This record gives sequence, C-alpha cells and structure tokens, in this order.
Amino acid sequence: MQTVQTERHRDYLGPVTNTDIWDEFQLRPNDVIVCTPPKCGTTWTLNIVMMLIHGRVVPDAGNREEAPWLDCGFRDRKAIAAKQASLTRRRCLKSHTPMDGISYGSEPTYIVVYRHPVDAHFSFRSHVENMKDAGPLLEMFPDDIRTGFNRFVEGPLTDTGTDDLTVHSIIHHYQQARAREGKGNVHFFHYADLSKDLHGQIARLARILEIDLSPETLTALTEANTFASMRKVVEASERRFHKDSPFVDQAKFFASGTSNKWEGRLSDNEFARYHESCASLLSPEHAAWLNWGDQREP
Repeated sequence: MQTVQTERHRDYLGPVTNTDIWDEFQLRPNDVIVCTPPKCGTTWTLNIVMMLIHGRVVPDAGNREEAPWLDCGFRDRKAIAAKQASLTRRRCLKSHTPMDGISYGSEPTYIVVYRHPVDAHFSFRSHVENMKDAGPLLEMFPDDIRTGFNRFVEGPLTDTGTDDLTVHSIIHHYQQARAREGKGNVHFFHYADLSKDLHGQIARLARILEIDLSPETLTALTEANTFASMRKVVEASERRFHKDSPFVDQAKFFASGTSNKWEGRLSDNEFARYHESCASLLSPEHAAWLNWGDQREP
C-alpha cells in the first residue's frame, strides 16, 4: 500500500486522548480523517463517510470497528493501528485532537466538523449523565449547571487538547484546522448546516471524496442518516443495553440532535460571558461561523 509523507508538531495527553500512535501510523493517499471536538457531530459524520465509502446504506456504518478513534488513550491503539494497516479498502479514522497533534499530509482528506460550542457543552453534559461511570468527567460537569458552565467559559488552554472540553480548547481546535485550510484538503462542515440541509451536505461530502452517487443512493443515504433513523438502528441492536457498554442506554447517544440547548438553562449574563470569550479569541466572522456555520445566524 502506498503511504504519504506527513508532519506532526506536538503531543496531546489527557484523560481520554494519547497522540503517541500517530508517530508510527502510516497514512495513505485516500485516507479520510474525521477530526472534530467532542459532541460536534463526529459519529454522524463517520456514519455518512463510511456509507459513502461502501456506496450504500450500511446501518451503524461508522462504528468504532469500522471507523476507529485512533488516538483514544483508553483503548489499545497499537491493535487499532494494526487492524487498519491490514485493510485494503479506503479507510476512515476518527480523532478529537487539534490538527497540530495528528499526522498531516497533503494527500489524505481531512473533514473537520464544528458545532455551537455551548450546544456541544450541554450535549456532553447529557452524555456524562448517561454514562455508567463518568470518572473524572464528573468534575467537568457537576450537578450545578452554572459551576460547570463557568469552568467551560473560563478554563485555560492546556496540553490535553479537547479533553478539556472548554471554549478555549474548542477554539484552539478550530484555529489549527483553519491554519491548514489553504492546503486544499481540509474541509469544514458545521452541525447546523448538516441539520438544515442533510441531503446537500452529503452530496457535498461525496464530491469532496470524489465518490459518484446516483440520485437514488443519495436519497437513501440521506434518510439513513437522519437522527431518527440512526436512533432506530441502535434501539434495535443488541448493544443498546449491553453489560459492557459504558452507557446506561446507548440509544440516548442520538437523543435529539437539536440546537440551542442552553435555552432556559443560562442567564443572559452567562451567555454574554461566552460571547466575550469568543470575541477575545476570534474575529467576528470566525466566531459567527463557529457558532452557526454557513447560516451565520440562529
């Protein structure tokens, strides 16, 4: 298999991330790397990419065996890498690491997906509430919503990457991706745009990956990747309540897919502090896109 020359600038090590595997993993020219902060549409995008690679509807296509989280610190990274190295089909890899911590080459395709950071924060709070043992994540999401939100807004940037789950870490992830946008193989998607026009966004992704789709296949993939359809797949699966699952109910992973999750949970002053934090780190144009994608408004 042909491999490509890559560069990587730093390591990230946190409660769930360890980037050491990138030093030995060989990327291929047609690899697809889905690189997002947590709770920004990662599983959704992996599902779409893997169905595009297969060229048909495949329920649960973006599962962790087919499209693995390569730099997951609590899994056997060497075993994941070895399995991926054995594949002859086009590969899709997942990472939550900022792009300066993963292998970057000029030939693979990098799909970066973002979501309004406050929505991501509250989505992760629900994620933690659904875990059987949330461990250190409980400190990030205490029972008091305001205490957790203050940490989210005020927390400093550290070398744990998006494991921090703070505004600063999400914006750093975004800035690292934008720094490579001019290379031509880093493509930006937004949760709000996927929600508003799933059909169009899947068509766009197919063009980026140079995959020809018939109108019928595009329609089928669109229906298969609605939140309702993805939830039904998990509801009918044996893994929904499996004893080895880290979640109480794995179907809650696809709880709603809605936005504006902060409504009725934050005061105007608290939300204003979030916008102040964004304004200190991003231009108005980039802050608008990070919040709302190409819609640029709620």
